[in-house]
Amino acid sequence: MIKLFTDDGADINFTTAERYGIVQLPIAVSDGENEFETGRAMDISNFYDNMRAGTVYSTSRVMPGVMEEAFRKALEEGDEVLYISLSSGLSGSYEGAVMVKNALEKEYPGKIEVVDSKAATFGEGLLALKAAILRDRGESLAAIAAYLNKIKTTSHECFTVGTLEYLHRGGRVSKKAKIAGGVLQLSPMLELEKEKGTLVVLDVYRGQKAFLKKLKKYILEHSKDGKFNPNQRVYVYSGDWPERVALVKDFLIKDMGMEEKNIDTSQRLGCVIGAHTGPEVCVVTFGGDPDELSLMNE
Repeated sequence: MIKLFTDDGADINFTTAERYGIVQLPIAVSDGENEFETGRAMDISNFYDNMRAGTVYSTSRVMPGVMEEAFRKALEEGDEVLYISLSSGLSGSYEGAVMVKNALEKEYPGKIEVVDSKAATFGEGLLALKAAILRDRGESLAAIAAYLNKIKTTSHECFTVGTLEYLHRGGRVSKKAKIAGGVLQLSPMLELEKEKGTLVVLDVYRGQKAFLKKLKKYILEHSKDGKFNPNQRVYVYSGDWPERVALVKDFLIKDMGMEEKNIDTSQRLGCVIGAHTGPEVCVVTFGGDPDELSLMNE
């Protein structure tokens, strides 16, 4: 049996994680005085309310000791281990997992695979769900890891945020850019760049029409041969910005030819990424070259 691990950066809700047999290792979130595990010690709505009230949060990574304990327990029970990490460009969790793998390899050769998702939030979670489907089909550990490393560059996450304040706090934009954005009422478009797995600002826009125009351009530019496949599953979700989710869903139906049943708005961006983006963040996760698993209505 393959034991599947990811981390709290994947934003898989507990019901789905339990259904697919996925363990999310904890990433601690701190308000400077108290530390808690996302989704366990604080309700996510309270988390975003606190941010709006001025609380500043920071995040750490999955501690190597926690990983080693979890991996060793699975291995001692006769399982193989597959860990899908938050992007190495955003967190040290991947690096820590490689260290743990190397330490355990002598005792359990060929029994551990570690995959850098080069993604965050449900882009990472989606890889874990696909791995679970393949595991349940009987695919080998090595085959699943190879598959994930192949497809992770064809899945894309496009972000937008309502304010530059939180990105400035995290060092993603300069103070000058934050002030200019506020004065000019500009909002950024961002993505998880797949080569380095870092969050980068692509462009800025003013107003909803400009946002949708740039979103359409992004989707087409990142689709194979410039042709978006409307039959795939597309995930649209936010921290606490339901109005923007509804706007994007309507756009995907009217402008991109999607059926409502193929648009998943049930996910939510959690505390790990939300600590750096703020409540008003909306993510669109889609496949530029969707494979068979991206077309399944799982």
